[in-house]
Amino acid sequence: MDDLDLQLISLLRHDGRRSVSDLASDLKVSRATVRSRMEKLVESGEILGFTAVLRDDWRDLPIRAVTLVVVDGHNTEPVIRSLSALTEVRAIHSTNGKWDLVLDIATRDLVGFDDALNRIRLIEGITGTETSLLLNTRKGPAVPADEFNDVLG
Repeated sequence: MDDLDLQLISLLRHDGRRSVSDLASDLKVSRATVRSRMEKLVESGEILGFTAVLRDDWRDLPIRAVTLVVVDGHNTEPVIRSLSALTEVRAIHSTNGKWDLVLDIATRDLVGFDDALNRIRLIEGITGTETSLLLNTRKGPAVPADEFNDVLG
C-alpha cells in the first residue's frame, strides 16, 4: 500500500458511505483512480467490506488497550495516516508530554492484539510505544437496563 491507499482507507474509515466523486476530490485524483484503488484494496483483502459500526460492536471486541506512541520528528501526519488504516485502532488522540499519540485499540482475542501491536511498532516514524490492557471498566457508559437485569438474574 502506498500513501494514496492509506489516505483513501483513512477517509473510508471515517465515512464508508462517501461517494467516489467526493473521495476523488479530497484526494485530488480522478474518480477512475479512486474506483481502481478501492477495487484493488478489496481484491487484495486489505478492505474486507463496508459496514455500519454499531454501539454493540464493542462487545465483539473484548480485548481493549491503550497504546502510547512516540513519533520521531515531523512524522506525525504520515504515522496517523498509517494508523488510521488499521481497523484495530479505534481512535487516535494527540497529546502533550512524553507521548505524542494515544491509541484506543480493540481486538477479538490476544492473538489479534499481538498482531496489531506488532504492525503498529513497524510503522515508519514510530520510535516507541507503551501499552496497557484494559482489564475492567469501573466507570463508563451506562449498561442498558435489560442487560443490567440479565446480570442480576
